[in-house]
Amino acid sequence: MTLEFLVHVAIAGFLATYCHLIAALWVKSIGLPRLDLSRAMADFTYGESFSEGPPYWAGQFVICVNGIIFALIYATLVAQYLPGPPPLRGVLFGLLLFVFSGLLFEPIFVRKGFFLSKIGGRAWITALIVHVVWGLIVGWLSPVLGS
Repeated sequence: MTLEFLVHVAIAGFLATYCHLIAALWVKSIGLPRLDLSRAMADFTYGESFSEGPPYWAGQFVICVNGIIFALIYATLVAQYLPGPPPLRGVLFGLLLFVFSGLLFEPIFVRKGFFLSKIGGRAWITALIVHVVWGLIVGWLSPVLGS
C-alpha cells in the first residue's frame, strides 16, 4: 500500500462524501425529506461541548472523515470480495453501510428509530439514495488493494 494509493482513496472518499451531503439536501426537490446530515452529526458529536450549539462545519468535518475512513475500508478490506464491476461493488458497499446505519447507528446512537422511522415515513428513501450515491462514486473512483 503506497502513499499514492492512500491519497487516491482519500480523495475518492472525500468527493463521494461531498456528493452524499449534497444529495441529502437536494432530494427535497423530488419530494423526499431533506436530511441535514452535517447539522445532525454536529449535534451528535459536539452537542454538549458548545453553549450555543456546535458549528455547522464541525458536522461536515466529521462526516468527511467518516467518508474517507469508509472509503479506505472499502478499498483495502471489502471491495476485493464483492462481485461485479467497480461501480457495482461500491453500490453494494454503500448498501451495506445503509443497512448498518439503519439498524445500529440511527436507532442506538442518534435515536431516530430504525431506518430513520422517527423522522418521517420516507426519510429512509433519502438515506438509501445518499448511501448509493456515495458507494457509486467510491466504487467508480477508488483503486482497490489486491485487485
